[in-house]
Amino acid sequence: MNKVNMEMLERFISASINTKYKEIPPTEAQFIKEANDIRNMIQATSPVTDEEYEYILRKLKASMVIIMDDGVYIYDPNSKHQSWLPARRANIDFFYWDRYKKYLEDEKRWNTRVTATLDKVSDEIVDLLGDPKDTTNSFQRRGLVLGDVQSGKTANFTAICNKAADCGYKVIIVLAGMMENLRIQTQERLDTEFAGRRSKYLLDPKADQIIKNTPFGVGRINPHKRISCFTSVNTDFNSVILKSNDLTLANISEPAIFVVKKNKKVLNNLQGWLVSNNADMNNKIDLPLLLIDDEADNASVNTKKEDQNPAAINSAIRNILNSFYQASYLGITATPFANIFINPETKDEMIGDDLFPRDFIYALSPPTNYIGADAIFGNNATYTNSVIEIENEEMNNFLPFNHKKDDDVYDLPPSMFEAIGYFMIVNAIRDLRGDNTEHRSMLINVSRFTDIQTKISELVNEWLIKVRSELRNYAALDEEESGQIYSVRFLKAIWDKYNLEDIAGCTWLHLQQVFLYKAVTPIDVRAVNQKTGSASLDYYAHKTDGFRVIAVGGNSLSRGLTLEGLCVSYFYRNSQMYDTLLQMGRWFGYRENYADLFKIWMAEDAVDWYGYITEASNELKLEIARMRAVNQTPSEFGLKVRQDPNSLIATARNKMRTATQVSRPITVSGRLLETPRLKNDVNILKSNEKAFKLFVANLDSIGTVVKIPQNAKFWKGIPKDLVVNLLRNFDTHPWHLSFQGRALADYIEGSSELVEWDVAIPQGSSTNVYTLTGAYNDIEILPAIRTITEDNKMIKISGTKVKVGAGGSTKIGLSEKEIEKAKEEFAKIHGKNKSVSDSGYLIKGRNPILFLHVLECLAEDGKDLSQNIPKYLFALGVGFPATDKGTEVASYVVNMVDLRNWIEIDEDEDDEDVI
Repeated sequence: MNKVNMEMLERFISASINTKYKEIPPTEAQFIKEANDIRNMIQATSPVTDEEYEYILRKLKASMVIIMDDGVYIYDPNSKHQSWLPARRANIDFFYWDRYKKYLEDEKRWNTRVTATLDKVSDEIVDLLGDPKDTTNSFQRRGLVLGDVQSGKTANFTAICNKAADCGYKVIIVLAGMMENLRIQTQERLDTEFAGRRSKYLLDPKADQIIKNTPFGVGRINPHKRISCFTSVNTDFNSVILKSNDLTLANISEPAIFVVKKNKKVLNNLQGWLVSNNADMNNKIDLPLLLIDDEADNASVNTKKEDQNPAAINSAIRNILNSFYQASYLGITATPFANIFINPETKDEMIGDDLFPRDFIYALSPPTNYIGADAIFGNNATYTNSVIEIENEEMNNFLPFNHKKDDDVYDLPPSMFEAIGYFMIVNAIRDLRGDNTEHRSMLINVSRFTDIQTKISELVNEWLIKVRSELRNYAALDEEESGQIYSVRFLKAIWDKYNLEDIAGCTWLHLQQVFLYKAVTPIDVRAVNQKTGSASLDYYAHKTDGFRVIAVGGNSLSRGLTLEGLCVSYFYRNSQMYDTLLQMGRWFGYRENYADLFKIWMAEDAVDWYGYITEASNELKLEIARMRAVNQTPSEFGLKVRQDPNSLIATARNKMRTATQVSRPITVSGRLLETPRLKNDVNILKSNEKAFKLFVANLDSIGTVVKIPQNAKFWKGIPKDLVVNLLRNFDTHPWHLSFQGRALADYIEGSSELVEWDVAIPQGSSTNVYTLTGAYNDIEILPAIRTITEDNKMIKISGTKVKVGAGGSTKIGLSEKEIEKAKEEFAKIHGKNKSVSDSGYLIKGRNPILFLHVLECLAEDGKDLSQNIPKYLFALGVGFPATDKGTEVASYVVNMVDLRNWIEIDEDEDDEDVI
């Protein structure tokens, strides 16, 4: 394979397409013609084979059709801040941004439609920061950028760094998580895409001057302006090194970049050096500062009570900001729940304002090729087959959730062997596809203890060596002879189990004989934690040949660190906090040329939680768009999030060990609340059925039957007393905090507006008629078929979906005209590409609606349901219309003792392997 010629051809085709089709993607015919013309033009001097050419076309086709929506933001219009960037644009030389944009298009093959959106988004965010050229005003700005896990937040804040430097920010500090390996990864990225030189040489007094000034990354595009690096891949902030290089902010004219860990000693030393070397008589620095806080919800948030001194890292960050006359703080996170819970009023004369994003919150939209939580766990998930559940019973024999750091690990569970074997085969398939030099990674995250991680990595390596040896000796044999060898037989069984012949497009024997051994041989096993250090995942050292690694770790693999080419994940952790779980989801991201191959082995309990947090995260993003439409501020958004039932679990964690009750007003207007989680108790299920059927028996005599276009039985004019009584008597699992029947009943009872209700029994897809007794006649319906999973305490309806009714079921009872209007209003706020959520149909002016669901139970994966589970289950949904008053709230109360009786709480909140 001639990699140089392939890269040249790929670059030329990409550049040509980006130049000619900036706004609209080319058609298939246009793309092929352009590619063929370019190939013919350079074939004589830079030939590629037909096979290599097809590989280039596959890669470019995937990138050419990618689009990215604009983001959406809310801000405080009452602040003194004024928009400044548009007025100054004509006078700004966007040197750093222009070369970064060219780098993305030429080197990383981003199409111009994506870079144009990145341009607009970064413009909007920089404009929300303080104006660094305003010499008459000091400012302290606080903002937050919300993106998805592994979705490209780093590319976004790198664009912001480049534009901020163009606009006049002189000091840029990037807080790159709490671990050194993450700091190094971020430093390498900014060296390449911002500074344009290798920092490891810049701060090395022994390095040759020519090497120091050798352009790198964006520097190769245009080296005429520089960024001064005050940290390097070799060292975090170190005042001794800076002194030896005679580096201060006073003796440089270009912008300065610091990439540092969130470590109180490092941050305090940085603040001390900044003030002692650069401050004026007021102990303030007269240079504009941009402080970017990556993973802003981790360690930056003040966890101390209001009457106590702030937490050390929080205090250090605020000290740095308060040391500058002009400072903009920009938090970056995928899980902003902790940041939103910051008290926006917290101030301190010595260390300045807290980090609540009072000035703006900006929600990014990922590109269309991003595979996130919604694609894997959402209601319309397209990658559900990518998740394989790890049974708790299996893992308990090897490494239970509550294991100790000195426990012995003698063997690996069968499912982990299968996952590793699958990774081996994926490597062979990717070689078959021509991805020979691409990085491939496997993640194993099963323990927070470094000693356990080391033991597991040793066992994985032992087995890998055995398999590699057997493949070397026997993979080339025919099917009958090689089939006698255990490793070959084992891998063939995985191939058959996951129907990989259809995906790979070749026979097992061909893959085995031609690709398998060569694909498996380079695989390395690395423990990634504080003991192994930051070099354990050095993808850059394998840039030309591609790194193939099985990474075994805990916290080091759970925050910010990018695992390049992640194909297989094996995840068995006992966290139930949705922010923690989302951050552990390293498998989210971009799977170019292998989206059909990636798999996630995951604890069966965690699968359920991911469905729950996906719903919570989606609701959070929708809320930002809704609040933007009515000009509400970040402070009002913070209040709204704190009134979200999902947020109860975030704050309740700190109180789980006590007998206290948590009480909070919960937003209900414009929401559909359902009962997808029930208690696995025969008597409670029977009681629910009785309450459900008694309610139905009264409908005909009290309400009016109405024929509607949707497929459902429907009544109008049901008095709220009947609804209140049902909600009080229908018992649900306390884990699902969104639905508290008694709290909702109290709220409805006390409302002067929720007087008359619509009631619907949706028809399902079952062919079995279910008969309910009505007041005058029997009511025949077709139940909805739902997959039921269970443990000894919980019945889960619809698996990971955490949902009972079909998506958009709230349109039931609306006229066609009302439905179309609801769609139009939703599109105005959220864009045309998003399907209308349940809340979108809960329009102002409609009646509240109660859904009565009769469910025909289907066991998961052909298993038999236990004797506790009846053939039919009964569930509820309560839809509250939006109101002119804005937010309507119910008062929820969570009893911590009761909640502990029904869910397992991980007593250990922090991983040990923090660097």
